[in-house]
Amino acid sequence: MKRLIFLLTVLALLCGCADARQEGKSNEDSRVSAVWIYYNELSMAGENGGSEKAFAEKADKMFDNCLKYGINTVFVQVRPCGDALYDSHIYPWSAYVTGEQGKNPGYDPLEILVERGRASGISVHAWINPFRIAFKDDVNALSKDNPALKWMNSSDRSKSANVVKVNGGLYYCPASTDVQRLVIDGVREIIRRYGVDGIHIDDYFYPSTDSSTDAVFYKEYRDGGGTLPLKTWRLNIISSFVSAMYSAVKSEDENCIFSVSPAGNVKNNYNEQYADVGRWCSESGFADWIIPQIYFGFDDKALTFDDACDEWDRLARGGKVRLICGIAAYKVNNSDEEWRAGGGIIARQLQYAEERENYSGTAFFSYSGLTDPAASAEFGILTGQSGLTP
Repeated sequence: MKRLIFLLTVLALLCGCADARQEGKSNEDSRVSAVWIYYNELSMAGENGGSEKAFAEKADKMFDNCLKYGINTVFVQVRPCGDALYDSHIYPWSAYVTGEQGKNPGYDPLEILVERGRASGISVHAWINPFRIAFKDDVNALSKDNPALKWMNSSDRSKSANVVKVNGGLYYCPASTDVQRLVIDGVREIIRRYGVDGIHIDDYFYPSTDSSTDAVFYKEYRDGGGTLPLKTWRLNIISSFVSAMYSAVKSEDENCIFSVSPAGNVKNNYNEQYADVGRWCSESGFADWIIPQIYFGFDDKALTFDDACDEWDRLARGGKVRLICGIAAYKVNNSDEEWRAGGGIIARQLQYAEERENYSGTAFFSYSGLTDPAASAEFGILTGQSGLTP
């Protein structure tokens, strides 16, 4: 009986995907079946950027595979590191396109992705990482037109403080109004130039809990009469930023969906990222969709999938946002026995989320995990080709 119920649930989800494909957008009344396509999966750097034809063929294959798995929404990572996988007037060309930051590949990856997505009837959401500049603090790898490099070279301390070095990498400081304006201007540019179906940001907000990260800006706040402790001030900073981004998206296109994908551990959002996720779920004006990364198994010791799933379900009970369950496709066939392909963990997680009151879809991280032939025993349930037993 449980097996029958789950198969009917999946069938309903796939029917919702088909409706959305016919309309060309994710219908608010349909289930969301999404996948993240991150920068390495889009990269042409190994081919020195490749050609427009080669990238278009790659995109076509991706969308064809997405359709096979019942996907109606893709989050394509077009700004992974203070750069752009599109022709931007603000950010330099990404090194993940050609292998060298600032080098024009001669075609526009995002333009192709939007075009091919529309042809397939799949919604394309532009996914950005707001504050990461580079995984390494090697300034020589930054192009001369990179805004971060210009700020780092500034003799004005209030400008140079816009960039911080953390754990060997470079990040924009979230507390800077200059930084927030830069990020939001970049979002406006994407919507105006590409007409994407959505803007999506991930869970990387504050790069560090260390007080030095934003010391210049917190001192300005305190010197101006501010009394909030550092943690509360940071929580307000991030909420203000998310709200401003939501407003900017809606001012450009009221139908454009703004979504946020916080870490799956609610406590860590508050204590490590300063993301007030409870507020974003319960109040209007922060996000249309919240997509927690519930990348846990049922047997995880620190936090289980079902406990995390239930906690997010409770946060979303006010009905202010659509709650989408983020699932770790990349973990299938890792060293953990629970994630062994054919063990049925994906089917169990889909069913568990579906049975909660407030979830209205699923998102898989990432495309390569979802489409890995070695994982077909798990994800075949989405194509009707699964050999799973209840």
